[in-house]
Formats: sequence, C-alpha cells, structure tokens
Amino acid sequence: MLAEKLEYYQYPEFQEVVKPKSKTKPKVHRSSVLNKQMYLALAISILITSLFILQGYAKITSVRLDITRLEKEKSELYKVRQELEGNLEGLKNTALIAEQARTYLGMIYPEEGQISYVAVNNSTFEDTHMFSLTDKVRNVLSIFSSLF
Repeated sequence: MLAEKLEYYQYPEFQEVVKPKSKTKPKVHRSSVLNKQMYLALAISILITSLFILQGYAKITSVRLDITRLEKEKSELYKVRQELEGNLEGLKNTALIAEQARTYLGMIYPEEGQISYVAVNNSTFEDTHMFSLTDKVRNVLSIFSSLF
C-alpha cells in the first residue's frame, strides 16, 4: 500500500524551520506585453497624425490671412486707380485746358494776321524717307544686337 507523502514542514519538530516565501515576480504573459506595445505604438501614431493635421490647418489659416490682406490691398489700389482715372479725365478735358491757358497763362487765340501757312513738297519728303531693303535689314539687326 501506498504511504502518504508528507513534506518536512508538516512535522511538528520541523515547525520552527519554516520555508521562506520567495519573492518572485509574477510571470507576465507575452501577449500582455505585446498589447501594451501595440497601444503605445497606436497612441504615438495618432499623436503624429494629429500634429500633421494641425500643421495643415495652421498653413491653411496663414494662407487665408494672406488672401484677406491681399484682397484689402486690392480694394485700396482699386480706389486709388479710380481716383487717378478721374484726375486723368479732368486733365484730358480740352475745354478745361483752354480755359486755364486763357486765365492763368494769358493766352488768346491767334488773329487772322498772325496765322502763316507753310507749304511742304511731298516728293522731296518721300525721297528722303525711302530706304532700301538692305538698310532696313541692317537697322533691324542693329536693334537686336543692341539688346544683347
């Protein structure tokens, strides 16, 4: 028959010698370590993605500010242009020019005896301005060579 196996600390004479409890770390399962690493990697990737998105929004905001500034500058320049065009129309008005010439400069229209006509001979004028084809080519080439 079989005898019961007793450990030495079960005997009363060995009661004083108590087996010390060992301080062993509980075994950490590999799957829980992998889960923690996976969560950490996921959190880091979400953080990096969020930073890129925020950078994009910051860039969009700066571009919108630039657009607003340029539109304001455009409207101001348009007002200046309208004002200058109005001034130009006033300066091109021949009646106003004639009035200012009479009042400020003392000018008057010429009388009949003050007008003299000069006759121009058309044939001599045409002869002096006639160029040969080679002269025209030379002029064009000299213009282009002066640009470089």
